[in-house]
Amino acid sequence: MEQYKIVEAVSEKIISEEKCEAIYLLGEIARQEHDQFSDVDLLVLVALKNYDRFLDERLRYAEEYQPVLFHKYEFRTYPVLLCVYENGHRLNLYAANDQNFIQTGDYYTIYDPKKKLAEYEKIPLNLAAAEIKELLDAFSLRAKEYHVAAKRSDDIHAFSLATALFDLFGTLFRIGYDAENAKMGMKNLLKKADYESRKTVREIATFLNLERHADAVRLMYVALDRLLGSFPLKIVEMLNFDFYTHTKNLIMSI
Repeated sequence: MEQYKIVEAVSEKIISEEKCEAIYLLGEIARQEHDQFSDVDLLVLVALKNYDRFLDERLRYAEEYQPVLFHKYEFRTYPVLLCVYENGHRLNLYAANDQNFIQTGDYYTIYDPKKKLAEYEKIPLNLAAAEIKELLDAFSLRAKEYHVAAKRSDDIHAFSLATALFDLFGTLFRIGYDAENAKMGMKNLLKKADYESRKTVREIATFLNLERHADAVRLMYVALDRLLGSFPLKIVEMLNFDFYTHTKNLIMSI
């Protein structure tokens, strides 16, 4: 696959200049879930003394594969260079150092002569109780905003808020059947879903349009009610059910 050529070209250039401690593949390729549309997620671990220089050189390394059509710099856990090549493939080149490196999800080793990965504990992609509370609060607050837009017959705004609610809902709902990957959010949401969960999500998605977005939001609450009822007590005790119930009543009254 063409993505392997990107990995090979960029990695060999970085390794040849002795700038890195290790290189790992992340994301779909590391999980062996990739196809011809998958991004290349490459994480380079650099010694702290070389870190700033490496950050300055990232675009040059990316262009070792072919000229870059578009690029931008962002921060996602680490600084990352986002590149789109002329053939449409995308490289996300992450840069970590000994001070900020963590392992989340599956990593596939491209280069690690000192076995650096073994020094770090893998952080799971499941949600802690406090993170579940924060997500549910965000869902409830967004639902209150949705209620106002719907009551005002501001359909475009309401539809936009309904789709935002669906994103939050997807992450929460995933806990019920794929908790270990909940932090992946909507990505590959239904890959491990059982029949009923898949049916629920698809039904909600079908109603996400200008005419029936209220039905979609109501169904989200119905599904979340079932999910929340299955949570262990230690999580339930942290949740703000009063606010959740308040917003559910508002939505059901539309």
